[in-house]
Amino acid sequence: MGFVTIRDVAQEAGVSIATVSQVLHGKGRFSNKTKTLVLNTVDDLGYIPDSRAQAIRASDSKMVGLLVPDLRNRYFADLVSSVEGILYESGYNTLIGTSAESVERQDSFITNILGQRFDGLIVIPQGEKSDGLKALVKRKLPTVFVDRRVPGMDTIPYVVSDPRPGLEEAMSTLRANGHRKIAYLAHPSLKSFSLNERAEAFKALSPDFFGDGGALTLSSDGTGASLEAALDRITEFGATALIFGYSPDAISCLGIFHDRGIRIGSQMSLISFDDIDVFNLMTPRISIISQQAGHMGRRGVDMLLELIRNGVTGLGPMLSIPTIFVQRESVGKIQDSDSRT
Repeated sequence: MGFVTIRDVAQEAGVSIATVSQVLHGKGRFSNKTKTLVLNTVDDLGYIPDSRAQAIRASDSKMVGLLVPDLRNRYFADLVSSVEGILYESGYNTLIGTSAESVERQDSFITNILGQRFDGLIVIPQGEKSDGLKALVKRKLPTVFVDRRVPGMDTIPYVVSDPRPGLEEAMSTLRANGHRKIAYLAHPSLKSFSLNERAEAFKALSPDFFGDGGALTLSSDGTGASLEAALDRITEFGATALIFGYSPDAISCLGIFHDRGIRIGSQMSLISFDDIDVFNLMTPRISIISQQAGHMGRRGVDMLLELIRNGVTGLGPMLSIPTIFVQRESVGKIQDSDSRT
C-alpha cells in the first residue's frame, strides 16, 4: 500500500469518506469516539492528503522519486544520470531531490512523495533514525536503497559497493611499487555507512600489506584547516601514498599539494574512491577505486521495477558490487632502496 487514499481510511475505520474529511478539517459534529477512531486509523495507515486534490489514482503513475545527497558531487551526479536514463527507457519519469546529507530534508522529500501518486522511490539514505525511512517501511512503497544501506531496515532492498576488492588491489599495487607507509583520509562527519565501511576495510586490510605500523588512518570534516592538519600529520608519519575515502576531499587536497610544491606521482602517490570525470582529466591522471556507478544504478532500477510489478513482501534482496582499482599516473614508484625490503 504505497499510496493510501481517504477511501482506504474510511473503509478501515468503518465510516464514510465525508466523515473522514470533516474530522481531518475540524468540521462537523462528531463524538470523541468517532474522532479518535478516524485519527488513529489515519496514523495507523500513514495517510497523507494527496497534494493533487484527491484525483482518482491510475493503476500506475509512471513516476519514480530519486533522492541523492548532493548533485554537486560528480559521483552522485553520474549515478543520477544512470538511474534517470534507465528509468526513462523503462517508461518512467523521475522526480529528483537532494537531501544535502540532512535527515530533515530527506524526511521532507519522502513525506511529499508519500502524499502524491508515485510508483516507487530510489534513495541514497541518510541517518538511521529517520522518520521518513520508517514511513517507507510502514507504507510499503516500493523502495530501493542505492550506494548506502541502513542497518535494521532489512525489508528495503539495497545495492551497494564492496570496498574490499578495490582496496586490496590498490594496496597490492602500492606495495609492488615500493611504498611501505601509506595513509587513508576518512570523512566520518557525514555519518555515512558506506564511508565508514571503507575506512574499516582499510584498517582491516592494511596490515597484510604494510605491517602493523605502516598505515595511518586520519579523519577530516572537509574544511581547509582540517585538510591542512591532516596532510601535516601524513607528512610527519612519512607516508608516500594517500588513499581518499571521499572524492571531494581528494579534489580539495590537490590544490593544497600544489601550493606546497608536492608533485603528485613522484613525491606523493594518490588514489581516491569514485570514478569521476575530473580525475581522468588532470595531469597526472588520478588513480581511482571505482564503485561502478552505472552498474549500481542499473541493478537498483531492476530491483525497483521488480518491486513495482510484484509488490513488497518480506526481506528485500541485497546486492554488493565489487569495487575495481584503476591505476593511473598518480601512483608512482618509490626508488629508495629501503622500500624494497
